[in-house]
Amino acid sequence: METIYMPSNPAVFIGVTFLIGFALVAIAKVYGLFFMGWKTPFRLGDEMNVDHAEVVEWENGKGFVSAGGELWSANSADDLAPGDAVTVTSVNGLKLQVKKKPA
Repeated sequence: METIYMPSNPAVFIGVTFLIGFALVAIAKVYGLFFMGWKTPFRLGDEMNVDHAEVVEWENGKGFVSAGGELWSANSADDLAPGDAVTVTSVNGLKLQVKKKPA
């Protein structure tokens, strides 16, 4: 039968446990930094270059627009309906300002 080593001093046990935990967190962090570098960054503000945006839901000058494969909250002074093509005029945080594309 195998013997599992348990230190007689509790401080040693706590120290080893802490070091193992720290090492696991460090490995997870390095893994995340390495592999998350290939992810697409969030596109906000001037970086958002959308060729096609479409109204998904609209009521009383506000609603939701599908732009760049994502669903965005939006405002517009134009009278819009679901399915209308729109142009993104500005981005304020996570809210788009849009206008109807000419037919």
